[in-house]
Amino acid sequence: MPSGTAADGRKRQFHSGTHALQALEGIDLKGKTIAITGTTSGIGVDTAKSLVLKGAHVVMLNRNLVESEKQKRAFIEEKPNAQIDIVQCDLNSLASVKKAAATYLEKQWPLHGLILNAGVMGPATKMTSDGFEAHFGINHVAHFILVQALLPVLRSSAPSRLVIVTSALHSHSCVKPNSPMEQKLATLCPKDASKMYLHLYSCSKMCNMLVAFKVHRDEFSNGISTYSVHPGSGVRTDLHRDNGLSKVIGFLSTPITKNASQGAATSVYCVAHPEVKEVSGKYWESCWDDEKNLDKKVARDEELQDALWKRTEELIAEWERTGKANGKAK
Repeated sequence: MPSGTAADGRKRQFHSGTHALQALEGIDLKGKTIAITGTTSGIGVDTAKSLVLKGAHVVMLNRNLVESEKQKRAFIEEKPNAQIDIVQCDLNSLASVKKAAATYLEKQWPLHGLILNAGVMGPATKMTSDGFEAHFGINHVAHFILVQALLPVLRSSAPSRLVIVTSALHSHSCVKPNSPMEQKLATLCPKDASKMYLHLYSCSKMCNMLVAFKVHRDEFSNGISTYSVHPGSGVRTDLHRDNGLSKVIGFLSTPITKNASQGAATSVYCVAHPEVKEVSGKYWESCWDDEKNLDKKVARDEELQDALWKRTEELIAEWERTGKANGKAK
C-alpha cells in the first residue's frame, strides 16, 4: 500500500488496485439515498452495485429502462432486500433531464449522495437533440440541470455529498489562463462539433471540474461536500460505445488499465467514506487527493467558474424560449 499522509492527517488506505467494495469495507449505508447517472454499463454498474450491497437506497438515473431493470434484477439476486428505484433520464434531451429531476422531487426521496457518472466520448451523433455539441450538452449541460434542480434536496438532506466524475484529460481543454473571459467561454462552450473529439471531451470535463468547485464554494457551508473524481489512468469504460472503438481500445489497454470495479472505487469512496466527509472541493484519483495533476490555473479560476455557470444558465434559458417552446432543437 502506498504511503501518504494528507495535510488534515488522513493516512492513505487505498490505491489504484482497490476495488469499489474494498473502499467501502466496514461501512453501512442503510438509511442513505444515493442517486447515480449512467448505471447500465461501465463503472456506473459497479458504482451502483457496491452501494446497493452496502445497504444504500440507490436511484438509477438512466436512459435505457430495459437495461436498468436488468441491472436491478441482478442486484436483487445478490441482495434480496435491496432498495433500488429507476428514473428515466436521457442526457441527450434536456426535456428528459428536467422531467427526471421533477420525478425525483415528486417522490420526496432524500438525497445523501449524487454521483454524476454518465458521459460520452466521441459519440457517432455529434449534436444533441437540442442542438448542443454532444460532449458539452451531455457531459456538462444535462448534468448541470440535475445539479441545479437537486441542490435543494442535497441541502435538506445534509450532510450530503456531490461526486462529479471528471477526467485527467480536463488539462487538455486548451483554455489559456490569460485569455479574455469570452474566449475561455467560447472554448468551453462550443457551438459546433468541428474540433477533434478529444478536445471537445476535454473541454466538457473541464466544465465538470469548474462546476464542482463552484458548488463547493457555494454549498459547503450548507452541508454539501463536493468531489471531482478521475476514475483512473486508462480505466476501461464504455465512453466510446457509440463509435465502435470500445472493444478495440479495451483489448489493447487491458494489461495496463483499471477494470470497472477499480474505476468505481474513488466515486464510492468520496460519496460514502467517513474520513472524507468534510474534505470538500478537491480533485481525486485512486481514492486520494490528486491536486498535483489538476490544471489549477483554469479549474481554480473563480471568475471562470461563475462565468460558466451564468453562461450555462443563459443557454438553458435560450433553449426553453426557443427549442423547447417549438418542440425542436434550439
